[in-house]
Amino acid sequence: MKIYLIALLVFSSLFTKGQPFIQLKKVSNKDSVESGMAIIYGLFVQRLGFSSGGFPQEIRIIKLDTKEMFSLRVKATFTSAKENIFSFHIPPGEYAILYYWWTESKWYGGKTFTEPVYKLYVASEVDGKLKSGEITLKDLENFKFSVQPNTLNYVGTWNFDKERVKFEDDKMNLDEKLKSDYKKLHFDNAISTFPY
Repeated sequence: MKIYLIALLVFSSLFTKGQPFIQLKKVSNKDSVESGMAIIYGLFVQRLGFSSGGFPQEIRIIKLDTKEMFSLRVKATFTSAKENIFSFHIPPGEYAILYYWWTESKWYGGKTFTEPVYKLYVASEVDGKLKSGEITLKDLENFKFSVQPNTLNYVGTWNFDKERVKFEDDKMNLDEKLKSDYKKLHFDNAISTFPY
């Protein structure tokens, strides 16, 4: 009986449809801006330091015109640095930031969180405010940013160290760190396009 139940579950899962996240390709130090594409780069400040336990962390975004969902690995596996530089090839368009996906290290492994990101509200407040009628779903606005084709785009320092996220400008310092490693990218010509 168990084998039939397992076979049924496996078979039915083949026809289950979900929206997959497309992992954006990281920019290597030999890359340039690909024709018809764009590059975004910035600095990510994670929620956890050493207690991240070397688990990866991601930001999930959606391309507004096509509804394709993308994942930006803003903290690599097996690193515990509080601040991490990120750079990705990305199709041009307008994007909204949906989720911060992170794992907190526990003695038994890790506890994973998929935290929605809103402009005016922190995720832990939203359910209570919706239930009380203080806000409606229309009040939950996401941060957005846009990139044009064939461009290099500085998207800022993404401070996710607290639940209320913020985006700051530290382009000059980050550009200086990157110029010696990324010879084919012209950081002085990069467009600043912060999430708004």
